[in-house]
Amino acid sequence: MKLITVEEQYDTDANIAQFNKYSEVKNNNPFQDKLKPDLVDFSRKVAYMDQHGIDMQVISDAGNSAQVLPDAYAVDGSHAQNETLAENISQYPTRFAGLATLPANTPDKAAEELEYAVTKLGMKGGIISGSINGQFLDDPKFDPIFAAADKLGTTLYLHPGVITNEQRAMLYDSKAYPAATSSMMAGAMWGWHMEAGIQLMRIITAGIMDKYSHFKIASGHWGEFVPMFLERIDGFSGIVTKLPHKFSYYYKRQVYISPSGMFTAPQMQLALTEMGADHIMWSEDFPYVKSGDTVRDFLAQADLSEAQREAIAHGTAEKVFDL
Repeated sequence: MKLITVEEQYDTDANIAQFNKYSEVKNNNPFQDKLKPDLVDFSRKVAYMDQHGIDMQVISDAGNSAQVLPDAYAVDGSHAQNETLAENISQYPTRFAGLATLPANTPDKAAEELEYAVTKLGMKGGIISGSINGQFLDDPKFDPIFAAADKLGTTLYLHPGVITNEQRAMLYDSKAYPAATSSMMAGAMWGWHMEAGIQLMRIITAGIMDKYSHFKIASGHWGEFVPMFLERIDGFSGIVTKLPHKFSYYYKRQVYISPSGMFTAPQMQLALTEMGADHIMWSEDFPYVKSGDTVRDFLAQADLSEAQREAIAHGTAEKVFDL
C-alpha cells in the first residue's frame, strides 16, 4: 500500500531565529527546541519515513510560521521559507511535496506569493494557520488569496493556529484549574481546532466557495469538528443564508479532510460516512505527533474496502495536490 501523509511539518533555522526575535505570538509548541532536528533536517525525515513505511509527505510550515510575523517581516520571511522548502524538496523529489507559507495579513502579497510558489517553485498549494491577527478569512480584505487559489485551481490547507489572548481569557481561563490546563484546553486539546472549524464555517457561509468553485480546502483533525455537525448546520443554513445551496453542498464539494495523527476508529467512520473516501487523506502531523508504525498499521487494519483504503492512503492526496 502506497502511503502519502499530508499534514507534516518543517522549519528552518532562519525562520526560528526570526520568529523568536520578532513574533508577538507565543511559541506554538513547548517542545519546539527538542523537535528542531526533525523539523529542519530533511534526511531525518526520510529516515523516519523509511522506518515506518511512509512513501511521501506533503510538508508545510504550520508551527511557528512566518505568517504570524509583523507585516514588515512576514512577506520576506514567507518567501524565504518557500525558497528553502523548494530547495530541500529538490534533494528528495519523490519523497516530499510542499505547501507555501503565505503572509496572509497582506493579502495582495499573499496572493502573489501563492502564484509564485505554485508556478515557479512547484508547490502544491498554500497553508494558512489559524485566524489572521484575530481576523477570519471571510473578511473581504482576504479575497485576493481565494481569487489566486481559484485561478490556480490549487489547495489551501487551513491549519489551526494560536488563538488570541482575548479568546483564551473568555473561553478557557478559569479560577478552578491551573493556567497550564487552560493553555492546553485553548490549544491542542480543543481551542485551536474549534477556531479552525469556525474559520471554515465562516468561509462557506460568507459565500466564498459559491464565488470560487475551483479551489480546494484541506482540513485536518478529521475536519476540525465540522463533519459531525453537517446535518445540524444544513438545518439552519437555509434560513440564515442566501446561498443557492446548503452548507454541506460546498463542504462536500471542495473540502478534503485528514486525521492529523488522530487515529481513532469512530471518527474515521463518521468522516467516511459524511465525506466518502474520495474526500479523505492520511496525515500524521510529524514531528509534533510521532505515531511510528501506527501511521501505516491503523489504516491497513481499518474497516474499509480495498478501494477505500487505497483512496485514503494515497489516491485522494494525489488528486488534491496534483502529485
